[in-house]
Amino acid sequence: MKKKEKQSPQILSPENYIRQRARNLPIYKCFVNEDWEDAGIAHVTIARKHINGNITYCSYLVDLKCLGIKDTLYEFNIPEYEFDEYKRKLDTGLNMVESDYGLVHNIIHAGWEYAEDIGFEPHKDFLSTTQYMLEEDSDDIPLIEIACGGENGKPLFVQGPLEDDTIANTIINSLKKRLGAGHFDYLLGGNNPMFDESYDDWDDEDDWDDLDIFHEEYIDNSYSGNAAIFLKLTQHLDDDEFGDDRGDEDPDDDESFKRIEALTDILYDDLVDFEDVNRWITKWRKEARDYTITNAACYQMMGLQNKDEIAYEDLSYLTKEIEDAKLQKYVREKWGELPYVTFLELQGLNDPTEKKARIAQALDQYPDYALLKLEDKTAKIQDKKLKKTELSFKSLFGDRKEITPYEYVKWQVVMLHYFASTYDLAGIESLFLFNDPEIHTEHHQINMFLSVLYATRISVLRMFLLEP
Repeated sequence: MKKKEKQSPQILSPENYIRQRARNLPIYKCFVNEDWEDAGIAHVTIARKHINGNITYCSYLVDLKCLGIKDTLYEFNIPEYEFDEYKRKLDTGLNMVESDYGLVHNIIHAGWEYAEDIGFEPHKDFLSTTQYMLEEDSDDIPLIEIACGGENGKPLFVQGPLEDDTIANTIINSLKKRLGAGHFDYLLGGNNPMFDESYDDWDDEDDWDDLDIFHEEYIDNSYSGNAAIFLKLTQHLDDDEFGDDRGDEDPDDDESFKRIEALTDILYDDLVDFEDVNRWITKWRKEARDYTITNAACYQMMGLQNKDEIAYEDLSYLTKEIEDAKLQKYVREKWGELPYVTFLELQGLNDPTEKKARIAQALDQYPDYALLKLEDKTAKIQDKKLKKTELSFKSLFGDRKEITPYEYVKWQVVMLHYFASTYDLAGIESLFLFNDPEIHTEHHQINMFLSVLYATRISVLRMFLLEP
C-alpha cells in the first residue's frame, strides 16, 4: 500500500491570520492618546502576543466627532523590540498611555457606530482585516459611555491631513444631504470654524460642481415649486426615453440631468422620514459586516459543498454574461442536479401559478438555498404578502461568511422591487444611501445594479408625485 503523503501545514497570510486567529492570542498591551476625550480623536493601538513572544498589533485612528474609523494599520508577528520602537515613535507626538482593553474597545465601537448612523463607513482595511483584532462585541465587554459628536451634540467635521479640499467638500455635502442644514458643524483648514449655514459665504465657486450649484438654486424653493420643476424636467420618462447611456447627449441634456439629480435629492429630503432611513441603513450595515462579497463564493451559490470542486476555468465561465439555458447545461453536465440548476430552470417559467408551485417544491428540497428564497420573496411581492421583517441578510444567507456579487445584486433587486411596488420612498432612499459606489468598484454586476437603482429612484419619485 502506498504510504500517505504528509500534508504540509497551511500557511496563512498576515491578513487571514488576523481574521481567523488573532482573537485566540492573549491581549498584550493597549494604548490610547492621553487627550482623546478633549481632542475627539483617538489613536488606539491593540497588541496581542504570540506563543513565540512576537507581537501582532493593529492601530486605529478614530474620529469620535464625525467620521469614525478614518484609518487603520497592522503589523504581524514582529519582535517585541520592534513594537517598542513603534510605541516610542507614537509617544513623540501623541503622548500615548496604557489602557484597559475595555476602554479602547468601547472607543472604537462608539466611533464606528456613531459614524455609520450619519452615513460614513469605516476604513476598508478595518472592515476587511483589523476589526478582527477586537474581541467579539458581546456582554462580556463592559459597556462604557463614550461621548461622540461636537460640544452641542451635533456631528462636527474637522478637516485633517487625510482630507484634501475635494474630500472635505464631499463630506460636507454628504452631511448636508443626510442630516440637513443646521444639524452639523464643520471646521476647515484646521483653524476657521465654519458652520453649515456659511455655504453662502464661500467666494470660490470653482470648488463647487454643477450638482452643488443646482442644489443651491432649488433649496429655498417651496416643495410644490420644486415638484413642478421636477415633473416638467422628467416628463420624457413617460415616453420611456430615460436611460443611463447618455454619452452622446449635448451639454444642455447633461445640465438637465444634473438638475433632475439635485431636485431628486431635495424632494426626497422633503418627503422622507430619515429616522426610517437611518434604521434601515443601520440594520443592513450591521448585518452586512458578517458577509464578504466575492466570486470565490460561487461554489456555495451553486449548492456545492467544497470550493475545490470548481476550477479556475469553471469560475471564469460561470461569472460571464451567459444565457440561462447554456449555464444550466454546463452546470448539469459538470456537477449534476444542483439547486442552482433548479434556480436556472425557474428563470424560464412565465406562468406565475406554475412558477410559485415549482418554487415551493424546490424549497422543500433545498430549504436553505438563498437564490430559491429570493425567488420566493419575489413571488410574495407580486402577491403583496412579503413582510418588512423578511428584508434581512440573515434570513437569506444564514451563517455563510461569503456571498457572490450575483447573489448580492439579486437580493438588492428584490428589495428595490419591494419598495418600488409600495412607493416606499424611505426604503428606496435607504437602498440608495446604503449602496455606496465607492465600495463596489470591483464588481461590474453591482455597478450595473447601481445604474438601475439611480434610475428607479427618479422614476418612483415621479410616479409618487403624479399620484392623485
